[in-house]
Formats: sequence, structure tokens, C-alpha cells
Amino acid sequence: MRKIKPEALKTREYLMLSALDTFYQKGVSRSSLNEIAHNAGVTRGALYWHFKNKEDLFDALFQHIFSDINRELEQDIQNDSVDIWAALHTALLNVCERIEHNEMHRKFCNILHLKCEHTEQNQAIVNLMKSYQNMWRTQLSNTLNACLKQKSLPENLNVELAVIYLQSIISGLINQWLFSPNSFKINEIAPAIINISLNNLKESTLLLRK
Repeated sequence: MRKIKPEALKTREYLMLSALDTFYQKGVSRSSLNEIAHNAGVTRGALYWHFKNKEDLFDALFQHIFSDINRELEQDIQNDSVDIWAALHTALLNVCERIEHNEMHRKFCNILHLKCEHTEQNQAIVNLMKSYQNMWRTQLSNTLNACLKQKSLPENLNVELAVIYLQSIISGLINQWLFSPNSFKINEIAPAIINISLNNLKESTLLLRK
């Protein structure tokens, strides 16, 4: 007989926290479902009640950690009365602030950037990561196109180039800090980097369509 919903939700949360810590400590490919279940204090069968496989568990972690940021920005894009440019600026700042102040967010970003091995054994997870990159690229593209409609950006902005530029800047900043967190304070550096990058979208002629 299946557990009642509140208990089942608690078990699911324990499993995700266990997966987060196990992936963070050992890397994704070297983490087994047996270990994750054991560390969560449940059986492997209980794990399979909630998750089909490691990829399903990994994706559940991603959705749990990032869904609210993605949802808020998506809602802003759909709302004509919202200043989309300001919403983008806030969303980018929030991502960087969470990495420093939210342990779960920081650990999962560390896993994404540094602990997810690109091996044949880990290909299903790598494919998930590629889908996240594509999802982020699509969301940035939709956001910048919404900014164009609100005339916050030059009408001849090369959106594809701007998306890759912005994605590279933010991913690079996060990767640098995760690799060496004591080398600089991301909460002090991120606002300047984000402001410079967004200003370039408005001012740089190199980002305009030819």
C-alpha cells in the first residue's frame, strides 16, 4: 500500500537532498541509486516509487531548484505591463545571489559545472544538461525579443548573437567562482559584470545585425 501523500512528499524531498549531497561529493557518474536511497534512509524500492532512474532524479532536482526563477521570468514576459528589461536584470542578479547564499542552489550549480562527467556512462545526464542549456537559450531569446517589443533594446539587435554573448558571460562568471570561490566575492562582482553585459546589449554596435 502506497504511503499517504504528506509522507510520500517528505520521502521524495529526502531523496532529492540525498542525491544532491551524493552527486556533490562523488560526482554524478560515480553516484549509485543504492547510495542515494541508503543516505536518505529508504529502500531502493522506495526510490523507484518516486523516480524512474538517475536521470529522472537529476531532472527533478533541476526543476525543484530552478523552476521558480524560470516561472517568474516567463510570467513577466507574458505580462505587457511589466518592464521586461528590469525583470531580466533582477533574474540574473538572483541567480548569482542564490549561488552564494543558498546551499542547495550552490551545490547543484557546482554539480552542473564541475561534477557532471562527460562520459559514455553518463550520456543521459549530459543530454539533460544540453536540454537545460537549450531551454535557457530559448528563454533568453524570448526575453530579449520581449525587450525589443518594449523598445528597451536597439531594433536591429542580433538576438541570437546577444543570447550567446549573455549566456557565455553569466556561465563563465559562475564557473570561475565555483572553481575558485575564494578568489573573488561573486556578490560584489556579479552586479558590475551583469550591468556591463546588459549595457553592451544596448550600446555595442558589434551586437547589431549587419
